[in-house]
Amino acid sequence: MNILKNKIMLILSLLIISLVVFFSTSQKGDIQLISVAEAKTQNKLDKLPDFSKINDVKEKKEQFFNTLYPIIKEENKHVLKLRQIIVLLESVPEDELTSKQKVWLNKVATHYKISSEYGADNFFVSLLERVDVIPPSLALTQAAIESGWGTSRFSKKGNNLFGQWCFSKGCGIVPSSRDSEKAHEVAKFASVNLAVRAYIKNLNTNVAYIELRKMRSKLRENEEDVTGLVLAKTLDRYSEEGEHYVTKISKFIDQNKLQRFTDEFNESVEL
Repeated sequence: MNILKNKIMLILSLLIISLVVFFSTSQKGDIQLISVAEAKTQNKLDKLPDFSKINDVKEKKEQFFNTLYPIIKEENKHVLKLRQIIVLLESVPEDELTSKQKVWLNKVATHYKISSEYGADNFFVSLLERVDVIPPSLALTQAAIESGWGTSRFSKKGNNLFGQWCFSKGCGIVPSSRDSEKAHEVAKFASVNLAVRAYIKNLNTNVAYIELRKMRSKLRENEEDVTGLVLAKTLDRYSEEGEHYVTKISKFIDQNKLQRFTDEFNESVEL
């Protein structure tokens, strides 16, 4: 009787293992790949409201934050979805990855300005260091500071909230104070959504912000919170103000209690 019971238990165990392997393999092949560059835009905003018409300072600030936060959240969720897929694919043995999945990984790498391709040493390390979210507290802060609460000429005419430059003639708006020997323009965006998307990509790819990415990666590794206050310490190269700019950002986050937006975002997703 015990022998029969043991045989039945063994058969059941083997069946369970087989099912686990089957479903695991099926899931690996069925990992849903998404568009690398484009988030699904549900909160499209072609132009910022005229915040200068709001006289109450507190109300103006809250309207500014509440207007931009859904867009920042949406763009960050897209980046996070890319990250989650990358983590899943990293766990799949190389000989089990489909050619479509490998092509997708290389597209992500190209989009995030990584020169190496799938199979190279530290490929996933480099990829995951760049494909990650920017805390909403930091994004809201820089948007407010760089655009003068959405009242600057560049934010009104080109949806440029973050002071981003471009370098081909006609790509944006020529600054009136630009030195004659310089050729940069202030980038112009078709929507506020695209401006936010470009900002997140800029911090995730530009060589000037490598310390931000290293800091964020270290926080992830240590299972610590990724906050705007911590990452702000790495942004001395974002502005000519250097360390003063870092101090300005940090104070802004604290004074406006913007960690609440990062907390809300973290609660809305599985980090």
